[in-house]
Amino acid sequence: MLASCISAEFIKMRRAPVWAAFAALPAVSALIGSANYVANLDLLTPGWENLWTQHTLFICYFFLPALIGAGASYLWRLEHMGSNWNELMVAPVPARDVFIAKLVVLALLDLVAFAAMTAFFVASGIVLRVPGAFPVASFAEQVVLGWIGSLAICGIQLVVSMLVRNFAVPVGVGLGGGILGIMAAMGGLGYVFPYALMQSGMNSNALVVLDAPHIAQIAVLSVVYVACSVAFASAWLRTRDVVAAK
Repeated sequence: MLASCISAEFIKMRRAPVWAAFAALPAVSALIGSANYVANLDLLTPGWENLWTQHTLFICYFFLPALIGAGASYLWRLEHMGSNWNELMVAPVPARDVFIAKLVVLALLDLVAFAAMTAFFVASGIVLRVPGAFPVASFAEQVVLGWIGSLAICGIQLVVSMLVRNFAVPVGVGLGGGILGIMAAMGGLGYVFPYALMQSGMNSNALVVLDAPHIAQIAVLSVVYVACSVAFASAWLRTRDVVAAK
């Protein structure tokens, strides 16, 4: 049943414009980051690490959390239209599978953003002739760990979009969560707060130490937040009935 739900979600999203947004917005962040890097070379040591901090400055804290919120809202939009919610309530489909299917699609959208971010970062470094060898191992670690950390945001934003029919509110929640993530990281909670796990995993602005215990903590807590989101959404869908707007 889960496979059928995932297939249905992909069919609904086949020509959705949100795919383009997840691929294009990292380009905007890359342009801003590259411009900041060039403009501050008198303060920054030229190198891949400092280019990375500039590239992730906006994507981690502002763009991607809000974009995930938009993606989550888009995934629930059809269910919130007309009488579709009531039809969902009586459909012979496990509530857990409905939510997990949307989570899988949102995680893939998120992966598209990370792939685009990676491509734009490497391309920017080549164009700007960043000195030094490209740090393949550390860069791959930060990208993978950042994506794992972002899954916590995906789970929470899907819950918010499930509960709130308005498209814009979850986007605002994502943006606010990203800002709170900055504060959490600066306050030493970057390994704990859900909206800071992605930032910490990517080591944006070098606010955390990515040693083995902290890497494990980011990964484990992300899984915990996702599991809690699935459990809450499944229970809610089984026991509550939210009337869709006409």
